[in-house]
Amino acid sequence: MPLYEFTCRGCGDRFEELVRNQSEAVTCPRCNSPDVTRNLSACAIHGRRADGSSVATASGCTRTSCAGCNNCSGH
Repeated sequence: MPLYEFTCRGCGDRFEELVRNQSEAVTCPRCNSPDVTRNLSACAIHGRRADGSSVATASGCTRTSCAGCNNCSGH
């Protein structure tokens, strides 16, 4: 069951919700509005470089796009 981040268009509250299936209706826990949008979330990717050193990307990254970002090796 994926955990998604949402923003309510009614009150502006940001919240997380477990979504069991895509057809499940999500409502804001603060104002009960069904007018919510799912936010783009960064995921963490762990692996190894060609030289054997470890790499972790997107750890703590708050950007919604990697365009022009040199903080990590890409997500």
